Amino acid sequence: MRIQIFIAIICFFAIGSCYSQVKINNHKYFDTFFDQEGQNLLLLGENHSSSVATNIYPHLIKSFNEKTGLRTLFIEFGPAEAYFYNKYLATGNESLLGYTIYGGFYEGWKEAWREIFEFNKTLEKPLEVVGVDFDRTRTFGYTLYSILQPYQKEGLTKSIDSLLAVIKDEKFFKTYTIDHPSEEGKLFVKNTKSLLIKSLKNFEDVISTNDMKIIHQLINNKSTGFGGTREEDIKVNLVNHINGSDENNFLFLVGRDHTYLKAIYDDNPRLAKFLKSEQSFNTLTGLVLHENSEQWAKGFKETVTLFEVKDKIPWKEYHKSIYKQITDDFNVIELDKELEGLSMYTDYLLVARNQEEIKI
Repeated sequence: MRIQIFIAIICFFAIGSCYSQVKINNHKYFDTFFDQEGQNLLLLGENHSSSVATNIYPHLIKSFNEKTGLRTLFIEFGPAEAYFYNKYLATGNESLLGYTIYGGFYEGWKEAWREIFEFNKTLEKPLEVVGVDFDRTRTFGYTLYSILQPYQKEGLTKSIDSLLAVIKDEKFFKTYTIDHPSEEGKLFVKNTKSLLIKSLKNFEDVISTNDMKIIHQLINNKSTGFGGTREEDIKVNLVNHINGSDENNFLFLVGRDHTYLKAIYDDNPRLAKFLKSEQSFNTLTGLVLHENSEQWAKGFKETVTLFEVKDKIPWKEYHKSIYKQITDDFNVIELDKELEGLSMYTDYLLVARNQEEIKI
């Protein structure tokens, strides 16, 4: 017993030292937002080719959980992808990360999820990952197989047995990808959802409440693919989940193109603008800017160094004022006073300095 207590203490301090490596200047800006009454959604827009998100995400989760009790982590993937993250957080089985795009491809994200797993082990109420974007067809199929296959011995319909046989076949792997869904992939998901709806009565007699919850998430996901009404569909998924939740605070790490109130390079409205019109909860949106920081160029064969504050519109017009507020490698910049002219684009900036490309 003494050995177990000693190991637990060592693990606690090891986790704490890992998080202490990240310092975010003006972190209190986030804390003030979450202190509001009602439900609060924080959007943080990141660049998928940079290490910034993998460096700060575990830190933000731990900080927000300890200060506000935040437990819900929205991801820019579908409920199928979220299923494997939640299974990983519950078991620590790293093979499950192989079914996710981030954990399966980026070593940086695999390390970040290990930190999150260690922190989650210390919680009475565990974290929950919620997918609000479209499902990748292959991941959608494998999630269904993982959920339903154990129940076959208890008696599922012949149609569901046939579906599981299709998913298990090597042809399924070769036909469908984890990339943006093809028209064939969208049709598979659409037809499978129809089959699931017809099978709900049978499921209720056999399948656990928790697994039924996931099946309903898969069925009710409004987002189907890239382009089109994707921004509005993600908004509907977010609103439906938040309005049906007992939680007060939510974090959504998402590609930064979704976090503009006014887009810079075209006139198409983004997710953040749609969310700001929602009255049932508060939304704060912001994005990461990279200063003297690297990211992968196309193809992941070479890196480029970015000075987005100094070089890119509209930020460069205000770069001297932004520089005055930069004291650390990670800096939350409020867009008020002399920076108020930038507030039409987003609510805040998180300027990241001296960061490397994401580890692959």
